[in-house]
Amino acid sequence: MTSERTGSAPSEAASTRSALMHGAILVILLLGALVLGTLVGAVQIPMSALPSAMSTPIADWGPDETILVQVRIPRVLTAALVGAGLAMAGVAMQTALRNPLAEPYLLGISSGASFGAVCVILSGLAVALPFAAFAGGLLALTATLVLGRMRGDAQATRVILAGVAVTAIFSAFTSLTIFLSRDNDSYRQVLHWLLGSLSSVTWESAGVASGSLLIFGGALVIVARLLDILLLGDEEIHSLGLDVRRVRAGVLIAASLLAAGMVSVSGAIGFVGLIVPHIVRSVLRLSQRSLLVLSAITGALLLVLADTFSRTVVAPQELPVGITTSILGAAIFAVLMLRKREVGA
Repeated sequence: MTSERTGSAPSEAASTRSALMHGAILVILLLGALVLGTLVGAVQIPMSALPSAMSTPIADWGPDETILVQVRIPRVLTAALVGAGLAMAGVAMQTALRNPLAEPYLLGISSGASFGAVCVILSGLAVALPFAAFAGGLLALTATLVLGRMRGDAQATRVILAGVAVTAIFSAFTSLTIFLSRDNDSYRQVLHWLLGSLSSVTWESAGVASGSLLIFGGALVIVARLLDILLLGDEEIHSLGLDVRRVRAGVLIAASLLAAGMVSVSGAIGFVGLIVPHIVRSVLRLSQRSLLVLSAITGALLLVLADTFSRTVVAPQELPVGITTSILGAAIFAVLMLRKREVGA
């Protein structure tokens, strides 16, 4: 027994050092991406604008300072927070459902949030959009969990199937709402929401995203040990005296609320929660707590870069970032699948 313990200690220490090293590299890259995203866009902002904005009264700000503080900084911060939140939610869902294809929108959250958002946009109450989107996502989550438990304990497969059904229902409701309001002139805003866009975010949006990440993302980090346990079989979990259904439901609820908070400010940005955990796992073998943290940093980096690209590739127009993440995500996922196939062969 002594030799086993002494043999495992260096391995754990090496894993910790590797995680810290990769984490430090990712943080440096993220800081660079934040600076790049702040300065680059349809209008080029000089680096001198930031110290100028900090030392000059608001009434004396020029166009550069105004764009920097009121548009660019809240946007890149929101992109980083949303990317981090979606990635963490993806880790938790893939672990809780033991399904590598699980992502934050699997339980109908995206379609429910889209339905709530479309309703308030078409009714002219866009100011309530984040609240309506969050409420719609929460309603969809509740419907999924209730449907998944209709016949006894909620098994992972049943929850997934329930999520597919709820997604279809809310997508149909969204399409019907748009069809019945076809004379409304808010279609452009609706389209940007459904495609996923950060073009309308404000400091309030950054506040909603940071609050969601702090509360629900922090909760996932705190209970990360339960995620490690969920990787075991149900019988092993029962042998530890834990209720598998309650543990899984608790993790799914926290992850879903985290995703709903992010979707409420960004729209339906796909693939981040799906591919980021796979990218991190392909590089390192980590505990769930380390996986959550590194996935959060990677997700933030990915979405900041994707949003910067979306703002510049067709400037002065803007490509919805959801399109960029879908194309990039599909390509990365295909590469990861090919690598796993080669390793398996």
